Amino acid sequence: MIDLGSMTDKFSETGQMVMRRAIDVSKSRDHNFLGVTHLLMALAELEGPLFVETMRAVGVDPNSVMRLLEEELAKSPVNAGRKVAIPEPTRDLLNRALKRARAQGRKQIESYDLFAIIFTDPNGAPAELLLRLGVDPAQAVAAGDKISQPVRRREEQTRDRIIKFRKTQSFNFSRLTAGFLNSMVTLSEKGVTPALWETTEVSLTEHERQRVEAIISSLTHKSIFLMNEATIWSRAIYPLLVLAEQAELEAWAQLPLKAEYPRFVLEGIADGAVGYNLSGPSKSFCLIVVEVKRGSEARDPLPQLYGAMLAAAKLNWAQDNQVPQEIYGCYTIADNWIFAHGLAEDIEDLRPTMTVALSRAYSEKLEAETILRILKSITSKFAQGLADGA
Repeated sequence: MIDLGSMTDKFSETGQMVMRRAIDVSKSRDHNFLGVTHLLMALAELEGPLFVETMRAVGVDPNSVMRLLEEELAKSPVNAGRKVAIPEPTRDLLNRALKRARAQGRKQIESYDLFAIIFTDPNGAPAELLLRLGVDPAQAVAAGDKISQPVRRREEQTRDRIIKFRKTQSFNFSRLTAGFLNSMVTLSEKGVTPALWETTEVSLTEHERQRVEAIISSLTHKSIFLMNEATIWSRAIYPLLVLAEQAELEAWAQLPLKAEYPRFVLEGIADGAVGYNLSGPSKSFCLIVVEVKRGSEARDPLPQLYGAMLAAAKLNWAQDNQVPQEIYGCYTIADNWIFAHGLAEDIEDLRPTMTVALSRAYSEKLEAETILRILKSITSKFAQGLADGA
């Protein structure tokens, strides 16, 4: 969603739908700004019955309004900036919609708040469209408010049921399935993306190389697949995590995570984590590690990893409010490492989003130095962020 600053969390689900559709309307015409006319088009599409009934109530053919609206959009200027701009009339409309919602005891803007406000500015394009058709915009405001009342009551009842539902939904990410995760989160999976993991610029010290050689030596003449997970973790996985520590970042094992999203709670135990202040209340994370169970306990590791990464991203967001939240993850199968890079957005929405790119599998017996370089590149990036924020 477009960055609306302090207004971002002021929209309900229906309000967010209208905002997103208005942005799509603007982008489809290469306007690159969010205008009042874009909002009116979005409302006409998403709140069709309300729009049609209101226009008919004031004696106007809805199709005539749509034709004039299309003409206005065709004449709209183009914003040459890199970001989608929000002109002052649009900001004013959103502020007035928020005041209306709060006056009625609500904290968020619903779609019908936008509809009720959009014709109230006598100098605005929506009001001018009605004037050209011989209609007093004030009549449309009154008609729209009256027609929307039953809609508002239904949405408020639905919202109350959703809130009640949310309070009871808690999920352990170790049990997540792909289908269930997709029902809660919008995932964009980029697959294996080699360029993200090319770390030739990361160097290892002689001491680090010696430590890596000692780790490999402890694995070389042993059958990894005969070892249990705890042994592999202690011999192969955790020692490399410790080697990647730097600045105030530290590696932990068996770390509990619990994060509350608007519609669900994610909780569970991360097999490993690298982060800052992991023993304190203001902890933050750069890397989450999931160890894949074998045998009868084997499950698809990606839903578990994505769930743990989303939990860490939400906890990080609680500390810095940055969007998107960048979080790294990794799942290990015996001594093989597969890394993931995640960007979590829409964290306050009912349906958050996360974009994920994976690495290929790295065998520790053969590529331990490469694995450590990747780990160091991740911790270096976050250590720099800590230094910049100090």
